[in-house]
Amino acid sequence: MSKYFKMKELLEQFQVSEDTLRYYEKIGLLPPVARKNNGHRIYNNSHKEALVMIKCLKKTGMSLQELKPIIQLQLNESNTTNIEWYARLYDYQKKIELQLQELQEIKDMIEMKLQTGQKFGHNFLPLETQTQSIFKS
Repeated sequence: MSKYFKMKELLEQFQVSEDTLRYYEKIGLLPPVARKNNGHRIYNNSHKEALVMIKCLKKTGMSLQELKPIIQLQLNESNTTNIEWYARLYDYQKKIELQLQELQEIKDMIEMKLQTGQKFGHNFLPLETQTQSIFKS
């Protein structure tokens, strides 16, 4: 069952401006948008799903240029593009997993500093002991 949405509904749900939504349409990040007889845009679940993906991938630091091929592959139904789409998302997933690991190391270092109250040059434990637990090889 396909549900239809007004522009205002998407603007509120995704916290984007009207200009942003139109720009996404213009550069092909959203599927073609149907219009009512009065010219108002009609959005559907495909538009919402694309906006969810755009919002999520942008949070990872992906630029619109990097994001565009993934979204366009998502919109294309051929088997070749499905394989390429899967490969691109899988590669990006691996990149995010590495970022998560790096962020965990940063969090661990900050947590250790907060727990011990140690400042630079005032180490109670040898530096090697501190970093071994934080930066496991």
